Formats: sequence, structure tokens, C-alpha cells
Amino acid sequence: MTTFEADGITLEQVEEYVWEIPQSGDMRVPARVFASEALLEEISDDKTLQQLTNTTHLPGITSHAICMPDGHQGYGFPVGGVGAMDTEEGCISPGAVGYDINCLPGETEVLLEHGRSVPIEQLRDRFEDERAMVVDDDLEPAEVQLFTERDGATVYEIETDTGDVIEATADHPISTPNGMVDVEDLAVGDEVRLQPFRGIPDEEPEAFTLLDESDFEGENPQLVKALTDRDLLPLKSTDEAFHRLLKLVGYHTGDGSFADSQSWFYGDPEDLEAIQDDIRAIGFTPSKIYERDRSHEVNGNEFESTEYSVRGSSKAFQQLLLRLGAPDGPKIESDFTTPEYFDRLATWQQALYASAYFGAEMNAPAAQHDKNLYCPKVSQTRVAENADAAEEFMADIASFLADCDIETNPIERFETDSSANRATERFRLGIKNDSQNLIRFFSTVGYRYNRSKRRKSIAALQYCKRKECEIERRADVAAEASAMADGGTPVTEIKSEFEINDRFIERSVYSGREGRPRPPADFPDYEEYSERVTVGDDCSISATIESIEPAGERTVYDIGVDHPAHNFVANGFVVSNCGVRMMRTNLTYEDVQGREQELVESLFANVPCGLGGGGIVETDIDTIDEILDRGVEWAVEAGYGVEADLHHCEDEGRRPDADPSAITQKAKDRGKNQVGSLGSGNHFLEVQRVTDIYREDVADSFGLEPNQLVVLIHCGSRGLGHQTCNDYLRKIEQTHEGLLDSLPDKELAAAPAGSQLAEEYYGAMCAAINFAWVNRQLIMHRVRRVFEQTFDRSWEAMEMDLLYDVAHNIAKKEVHEVGITADGAAVPRDRAESTEERELYVHRKGATRAFPAGREEVPAAYRDVGQPIIIPGSMGAGSYVLRGGEESMARTFGSTAHGAGRLMSRTQAKKDYWGGDVQTDLREQQKVYVKADSGATIAEEAPGVYKDVDEVVRVSDELGIGDRVARTFPVCNIKG
Repeated sequence: MTTFEADGITLEQVEEYVWEIPQSGDMRVPARVFASEALLEEISDDKTLQQLTNTTHLPGITSHAICMPDGHQGYGFPVGGVGAMDTEEGCISPGAVGYDINCLPGETEVLLEHGRSVPIEQLRDRFEDERAMVVDDDLEPAEVQLFTERDGATVYEIETDTGDVIEATADHPISTPNGMVDVEDLAVGDEVRLQPFRGIPDEEPEAFTLLDESDFEGENPQLVKALTDRDLLPLKSTDEAFHRLLKLVGYHTGDGSFADSQSWFYGDPEDLEAIQDDIRAIGFTPSKIYERDRSHEVNGNEFESTEYSVRGSSKAFQQLLLRLGAPDGPKIESDFTTPEYFDRLATWQQALYASAYFGAEMNAPAAQHDKNLYCPKVSQTRVAENADAAEEFMADIASFLADCDIETNPIERFETDSSANRATERFRLGIKNDSQNLIRFFSTVGYRYNRSKRRKSIAALQYCKRKECEIERRADVAAEASAMADGGTPVTEIKSEFEINDRFIERSVYSGREGRPRPPADFPDYEEYSERVTVGDDCSISATIESIEPAGERTVYDIGVDHPAHNFVANGFVVSNCGVRMMRTNLTYEDVQGREQELVESLFANVPCGLGGGGIVETDIDTIDEILDRGVEWAVEAGYGVEADLHHCEDEGRRPDADPSAITQKAKDRGKNQVGSLGSGNHFLEVQRVTDIYREDVADSFGLEPNQLVVLIHCGSRGLGHQTCNDYLRKIEQTHEGLLDSLPDKELAAAPAGSQLAEEYYGAMCAAINFAWVNRQLIMHRVRRVFEQTFDRSWEAMEMDLLYDVAHNIAKKEVHEVGITADGAAVPRDRAESTEERELYVHRKGATRAFPAGREEVPAAYRDVGQPIIIPGSMGAGSYVLRGGEESMARTFGSTAHGAGRLMSRTQAKKDYWGGDVQTDLREQQKVYVKADSGATIAEEAPGVYKDVDEVVRVSDELGIGDRVARTFPVCNIKG
């Protein structure tokens, strides 16, 4: 017998393309892989076979667990896996339908907008209301769109030479100078990119009204109207606009002025652009950035400089700043203090004001001497009669910093001769310059509206952290050496134990040490360090990994952001985070040649795609309930389809077991703005041409012929489906803990058949399937409209008819003939002595239904030839249309592959491919036009990251589980 060995698992060849993992131990049934030896080699490269073996432990699993030719590692259950569970004695498993992998322990701090930080687990119930900071040429906020959670994941602790630490699962991507790399592919000595600004712990601010119309009595009514029209009156402490105004007021206090009705801000052009953005965000129009040369004389020295400025011309904007505490008139003569509401603000709100003021007024980090930095300082000069107000201002800032555990030096107050006509006093407040204190300041408060100072503060921050790590190491050596000497170890032996100079050991042993040791003589000074490190415009900086160690099992979490960069900042590290239908046309490839770019641009502009919200229609909850209940029936009735669409869709586009009440409000809220959208990842819309016909009679029944244009749409139930899976996994873990404890992998979380939770989940899943069908239906409706505009004829004239729509990730109640032994045990049909009908939950995760001719579940239009099967390939390899094979019911519970199957992770794909190069190569070498949200998305889906779809389909055809009918090749493709 031919066998195949893969990481401790032995597979026996039953027949050509059929490999079996024999039943052993607690396995309830054997497992079978349907693959050629070449595909089996690829399948065995990850944890697919172990996951397949684990599925055989699920209660009620019948006959055998299955892996299709396109199988690869998934969450618990392999993608390309099929498992049939008895509906009376078995279970139903969300993990066997589809779920995402999660990555970070709950206490991992995520950096949010406005300099706030929060443990990732606390985002569970509020993630949709938050914006996380994304590193992508700049540090910018992006809406959080996804939140996931699971228990019992193995995590690894990474520590750098700067003392930065993160825990993450092996498959979690971490940013490096060479792109994102999975934790399992990192090694000691590798560099990672950090964004070390950590922010201030988030807290709910006190809600109070700052300004209302009564504060503007006597002003021109048009001024008040300008503010109310922009929702700036009443202005509350929790308003988003207030947070932008806090920064503007803080910066203006340091480096701004008023002239007539104009509000001026001064700074470098790149910083003034950020000020312009905030002025626009609150509803006003800033000026362009002005530039002028100025002459100066200081202590007899003359010099020239260029001044840059931007202004807001609205008097309403000016009066808003004044009433929020921006000083009016010459600041030296003003009696301004911090705003009167300052002490009522949350600490992170106070930091918005203070950091913007520091951006304008505080000196940048600089070397005092060798390895120490100057104290960052701010100063003010006031006329003597308003000097107390200046001292109060400095005291308020010092108090705020103390609340952040940042120490300051005593406020300096001294007379000056700044004005020849009036007595003046100068005030100075400095941050204590010991390294630990500077680390706290630079990592939590720092500078706003001043990129130059902020970049320097990042370099200073990492320098101080490196210095502290070295001092701590030397302190540990000193303590250990002293202890060894006290225990009688000779000094010569102690010296050999440590990689440190002998004099250090001698001083530690003989004379003892008072206080902490200093860094070694060869430790770089600050100027040397800052010259050799690079801080990006996004304030990221490299650090070297010193250790990677297993850290046990933890509950882990992940979020997704609505941004092409697909990353966020966690513990200072930069981390990352369906079904298919085909529509045929009577157009030929010649009809589109020369217009490919026009078509792909129009499709991309008109079909919403990407990770975030936004669909073809925006609905309310009542409409969502109708969609969840009625599926494509709703779409046809609402004018987004025709009756024939229903008759060419699996289950006629409606699962009758759907229960909208089993879908949570949160899931519905996530779905209501995503109806008719592609999403992200491997979801796509592709115009294709038919290149090959293999079975002319079946192709004729499917309406396919050579050179014909068809459209493939691959997407699912979006955030609603993800949230539903997440909701029920949590419920199952809490309710059926005993069942989970009996399984080899908790990711296989399942509810026992017949339980209330099993029924609720089945109803919810069926409702999500209805949503997915409607999603694809609305995209098809929009594609019809795009083709009408592009080709100047009606979609009916182009015969843009639905060929078929089939679900990929699904569990369905189906009746199957099950092989039975003499003692009644279910076995593969090729070993059975008899068969009997049983109702099963057939789980197809990344697999597709493949019913042969004659089955009543197949639409009438195709019942005589078999159900259409659509198997997408990569952008450069083409796709296939099959029909359900005669052997599918006996071999695979009426199932076959659903695609080519990935060969490498998305992270590895982005390392190996450059999106722009892939896009250019496809266009120039294969005449395939691709448009996506980002180059990273194209790299993730490059042709080389997938298995050979030709081989996957060949095996399916040879086994008789899916018969080849036609092959197609891409013309143009859009992705999220």
C-alpha cells in the first residue's frame, strides 16, 4: 500500500487521488483527502491535515471527514473541508462553516485617535464607534470595522533591544523594514518597525456644555447661525469637533494671533497642513499656506528667515477660539491662563491642548552632553501686572503632567528686560531629564502639529529606552556578581560568567555601588544614535528582536480597520489585521477589447468594495429583517432583479429555515450599510471570457460558448455574517463548555444537535446566507447598469442572465445515503455492506455543493444535466465551470472544491510580491486589467499565491465529483 508521511500523520492511498487517515484513538471516523500527490504535498505544508484529523472528534460526524483538492489551513476546520454530522446525535459548528483567526491577548494596548490607548479586549462592545491609528506613510486614524475573539490560542512574547514587548499568535503579522512578517517567521536579531508613541489611557470624559447661544449674546445673528449650522452650538465636551478645537486653541496659544476677524497660525508647511485639515473638519475653510521672508535682529545679530502661516477668515471661527480660551491681543500683555474648563477634562483631552501648545512652544529634544538630553522646556514672558496669570498657567500644565506621572522642575520666575517701557517677568517650566521621566513624556504626551519635533522625540524616546535597558542589565549583573561573591565564588570565576569589563565586576564586588550604574563607555551618545536611526514620516522606527519565547495559551483578539494599509498600532508595534455567482452575456471578447480600462474603472467606481461600510443601498433594520427572511425574493420585489434570477440560484435564493430574530442587533447594524458590497480579502468581481468547452451538451444547457463574456462575483455576508459567527461562538463556548473540553481544538466549538443553541445558530446562519445572496444580487444589478452605460444597450439586449449562484461556507440539513456496516456503524460507502438515508448537517467550509443530475434540489433548468459549480482560480490562471458529478453523493456528500486554494499567507504574499508589479505584469503580459483599493490587496491575491487550479479541477473531474464543462480567463478584475 502506498503511504504518505506528513508531520507525524500517515495517509494511506485507498485509490488514485483518495488518501485516508485511518481511524485511531478518539477519532470517531477516518479522514479522507482527495488530491493528487502534487496537491497533497502542498496541503501538508501547513496544519490542514491536523485540523482535518481533529474534525473527526466532533460528535455525530458520519462516515468520514473530507478535505478537498484545494484544502488549506483554516480556523479549527480546514478550508476546503466537509463534515457531515447527524442532525439527531451530532452537532453544528460555526468553526466548520467559517471564521477568522485572531491574534493578540486582551491587555494589548491599541492606539486610538486623539492619543488614547485602550486594551484591545475593551473594544468588544464599542469597536464600531472607534478609530484606530494606522501607519501608512503618515500616522492617521481609520474606522475599526471588525472585532474577533477566541480562547486557548498559543501566543509568543517578542522583546526588542528597546524593551518593547508584545505577545501574539504565531500567524500574526508584525511590521518590519521588509514588510509584514508572521511571528513564526521572525527570529532573534531581526528588525521590526515600532510606533512607540503609546498615548494616554482612555477614559469617558465628563459631559458638559461648553458654549451655547447665550455665550454669543450681542453678536451678529449670522455669526451664531454659522456656528449652529456647523453643529458647533451648543458645543459639548464630548463632541468630536471640540477635540479638534482643543488642539487648535492649544497651538494658537503658543504660536497664533488674531488680526481683525482673521485667526492666524504660524509653523512649518507640513504642520500647517494638519491645522488646515482640522479647520476643515469643523466646517470652516482655511486659507492657503502663505510664505514671506522676514528680517530679524537679536543682540545686534541680523538674520533672515522664511515665515509660513495659514489663517481662518471666518469671524465665527475666531469668536469660537476666543471663547474657548485662545488669548486675544499681544500675549505678553494678556492675563490668559489655561481655559477655565481645563480641570474638568479627561486627562487625554488635556493632553490634546497641552501637546499642541508644546508643538508650538517647547524646544525639541537635543543632547545636553554625551548620553544625556536637555530638559524639554516651555517659557512665557508677561508684563508684571499679569505675571501671576502666567504662573497659574505653568502650574496648571505642571499639574496635568503630574497626573500623567511626568515630573517637572520647579517653575522658574525671574525679571527680564523684554520690554523697554514696562516691567516684565519670564516663566519657565521644564520636564525633568532623567531617562525614565523622558520616556513617559515622549510616549504619552509629546508634540502635536510639529512633525519635526515629534520625529526627534521618537528618536529620543527609543534612545532613552535603549539606555535604560542597558542600565538595567548592568544593575542586574552588579547585583548577581555581588551575591556570588557573598556566596564565596572567586572574583576570577565571576568575571568569566558575564560579558562585561572586569573593572565593573571588581567595583560591584569590592566597593559596592551607590545608585544605578551608568551606561558603558562604548554606549553611543545621543547625537551619534540619532544620526544613524531613521524615523519615518509616520513616526515609526526600527528595533532589533532580542528574544522570542512561548508565552502559554491566552484568549486572543483582533480588529480590522477600514484602511488600505490594514494595520494598527498595538503595544507600540505595527500589526495587521461567501459564495460565488456567474452571469453570462451575449457579448464576445472582441466587444470589450480596447475598452478594458474603461470597464474596470467604471466597475470599481460603481461597485462598493473594501473592508469598511458602504453598499449599493443603505437600509434600516426593518428592511434588513426582510432581507434576512426572504433573501433574493426581497431583491426582486424591490426592483433589483427579475423572476428568472430566483430560478437560477441555489435554493431559489432563500433559505426557509432563516430566523432573523436569531441575528443580534449589533450584527444587523453592521449589515445595514453593507448591502451590495464586495468586501475585502479574496472577494472580487471579474469579467471573463470563455476559452475552452469540455462538454458541449452541458455547456449548451448552461448557455456557454467559446469567446463569450461572463461575469463572476465572489463575496459573502460581510460584517453581518462575521458578527453572527462571533456571537454564536461566544454563546457556544459559555453554554457547552463540557463539549468543548472533550475536543482536541476549542476552535471546533459546536452546539449539540437538538439543543436550543443549535437551532438558534442554524436559523441565524440561514438568515446570513439570505443576506449573502441579496448582497451578490445587488452587485449583479449594479454590474448590469455599468454594462448598459459602457456598451450603450440594455442588459436584456445583452442577455445578462444569471447562470447560477452557489454558497461556499455553509451548513445545510440534507438527506444522504450513508454507508452502513453489519453492526450499524456509518462508514465510507466503498466499505459499506448496505446504505440507509440519514438527515445530516453537511458542513462545507470553503467547499461547494456539487449535486448531480436528477436531484430535486437542483434548479429545474439544470436538473437533467447537474448543478453548475463555479471554481474561481487566480487572476492569472482562469476559472472553471463544472457540473455535479455522479460520484459526488457517494464520495463527498455532494461536494467539491470551491477554488484554487492558497499556497501562502497574505503576509508572505506581500513579502514576495509588489502589487504594482503584479498589476503591470497582468496587464502587459496577459491583457488582464486589475483595479483594487491598494497595491497590498493585489499582492495578497497574486497568481503565485494559489495552487494550480487546473490540477484542482482535474482531480475533481477524474474522481467524478465535479465534471469539467468550461474554462474561463480574466479580462478585468476589481478587488476590495
